[in-house]
Amino acid sequence: MKRLGGILFVVALFGALFYYKKNQQNTNEIKESNKSPLSWKQTPEEISELCNQAKQLLLTQLESIANTPANGQNFDSTIKEFESVTSNFVFVTDPLTFHKYVSPDQKLRNAADECEKSVSKIFVDIFTRKDLYDVFSNIKELKPKLDKIDQKLLDETIDGYLRNGLALDDNKRKEFIKMNKRLVDLTAQFRTRLNEWKDPTKLTRAELEGMPEDFIKGLKKDGDHFILTLKYPHIYPFLQDAKDANARKKLMTKFLKRGGTKNRDLLQEAVQIRFDLAKLLGYPTHAAFKLSKKMAKNPETVQAFLTSVRAKLQQKGKQDIAELLKLKSKDIGKKASSLKPWERSYYANQLKKTKYQVDNQKIKEYFPLEKVLSGMFEIYQNMLGVKFVEIVDAPKWHNTVKAYAVMDQGSDDIRSYFYMDLFPRDGKYGHAAAFTLISGRTMKDGSYKKPVSAIVANFNAPVGDNPSLLLHSQVETLFHEFGHIMHQILTTASYASFSGTSVKRDFVEAPSQMLENWVWKKEGLAKISAHYKDGNPLPDDLVNKLLAAKNANIGIRYLRQLFYASFDMALYTRTTRERFDTSKLYRKLEKEITMIAGLEGTFPEASFGHVMSGYDAGYYGYLWSEVYAADMFTRFEKEGLFNPETGRAYRKWILEPGGTEDPFELITKFLGRMPNQTAFFESIGVAN
Repeated sequence: MKRLGGILFVVALFGALFYYKKNQQNTNEIKESNKSPLSWKQTPEEISELCNQAKQLLLTQLESIANTPANGQNFDSTIKEFESVTSNFVFVTDPLTFHKYVSPDQKLRNAADECEKSVSKIFVDIFTRKDLYDVFSNIKELKPKLDKIDQKLLDETIDGYLRNGLALDDNKRKEFIKMNKRLVDLTAQFRTRLNEWKDPTKLTRAELEGMPEDFIKGLKKDGDHFILTLKYPHIYPFLQDAKDANARKKLMTKFLKRGGTKNRDLLQEAVQIRFDLAKLLGYPTHAAFKLSKKMAKNPETVQAFLTSVRAKLQQKGKQDIAELLKLKSKDIGKKASSLKPWERSYYANQLKKTKYQVDNQKIKEYFPLEKVLSGMFEIYQNMLGVKFVEIVDAPKWHNTVKAYAVMDQGSDDIRSYFYMDLFPRDGKYGHAAAFTLISGRTMKDGSYKKPVSAIVANFNAPVGDNPSLLLHSQVETLFHEFGHIMHQILTTASYASFSGTSVKRDFVEAPSQMLENWVWKKEGLAKISAHYKDGNPLPDDLVNKLLAAKNANIGIRYLRQLFYASFDMALYTRTTRERFDTSKLYRKLEKEITMIAGLEGTFPEASFGHVMSGYDAGYYGYLWSEVYAADMFTRFEKEGLFNPETGRAYRKWILEPGGTEDPFELITKFLGRMPNQTAFFESIGVAN
């Protein structure tokens, strides 16, 4: 999940005239007759100009709020107006900055990057303005009678200022602002270097032994050599299937050096700055600062959680490694005593093939992207009471992108929109994520701003007559990210600050993690699978084998997640600002927790975008959220996977409220009881 820090420019707003037609598959489409949700025709110069215009308008509006006479100061004229003008600003700038992550045009990406940095810095300025803080503090002192959500907006606005140093004296506040703006530059550089990173590998046909023909056919060539990029559709299948260990090591070495030593330096400086900022605010560490606003509340709770999970998984991890070492020993003809990083995925895949008779490359033939999408749409539509209708001929930033309108079942009124950008290309965001483009919120005239989101991924593109085929793990990723989309576009939150996925960060993954479960159920697989040649669904014997292999190497997999979370916490629980070797720390924890030594000479943290920004002191949230996700799924297991009443309850209690209520309370209301960890440990085959 990714939320942009600003706002989108909308040349064409909603209120467009559409008409329906039936396509050959008898599914609804909307043909654009006048306008579409967003326009993507900006030039680099226009992005810069529009970004600057939006900033100037915002500053004028904020000046008006700051100068509101005392007798005219009330909640509506100050706090609510502040929420409105900043939301309008983000509404204008988010589509502009989104170009940075998806545009095929380098100049557009550069202009969007500059806009994004400018937007981030203006928010640093806004939340360190004492004149605005004084006005808002005055409203709090008046103790107006507000409903629960308005009171939450008031409290969180004030808290936002305090967390940005407004209680500091002038000199310290200036220092705080300077460091925060430097942090904006560091994180922007880090992301840009990752998105633009290129270090292709040239391999011979012999080095590709073990790879399926459709993979090889999809590769570009340079003479007799085949070119592999470091994009996910190349790197992951190759590490799983290529028989040449040296070739796997070569590619993995490059993969773990993405971002270069420059990114490692940027991360180290960011860690130092965050420590300094936390100390200025009176917190012992950055983790203590960040966690004070999350479900976990403090680092001690997180450490206890990670320690508890690790204790339950360590023995399973040892058993998993021993099983893979047996395969390696058989493969190399002598007893193997250790597993190398470039061997982990390969032998895990061989285990699935030999022990469970699960061949990922064969199974993906049953998951052509179009079938997966249509089945996924059917599941989500029926469960959540909505329908998705493609907008044909909608303006797009790339010709492979698709746009959809969302309506409630039984209604032709459009409630939201989403885009799908699913194939890799140069300069594009390299992971899978759901971007909020427009946040849903109640407007001054009482209307509701229609949310707009985009799912961005990097699946295998179609090659010739062969469709895009997804690995089952990619199907799971698609369900996960589309779950984020549902969370964003089905929101009913009245304020943008609480809209969609604007929830506590250690809860944000839970709603979409819960929705992954359908790809692990026979009934769900029946809806999303069909062989790309004959249309037959995934056979029962393959379904049974796939499900039997679900928890294969579960110890290794979860210990790796624990390692990532522990590395993140180690970075941000440091009680000193002295510079340190992040690579040394990374390798130390990797070996201790996963029991598999890392690849010497690499620096994986240089491409660990989560800990650089967004999930800093928060990566544990993936595991933390998964506990709640597994528990929420128990209601579907009890009442039926496709029970519409259960689905509507999930929409009502989990997806629609956004950040208007505490996540623990929402989960409790949905379950009708207090949540617990039992379902999580049962789901991964580990005793609780």
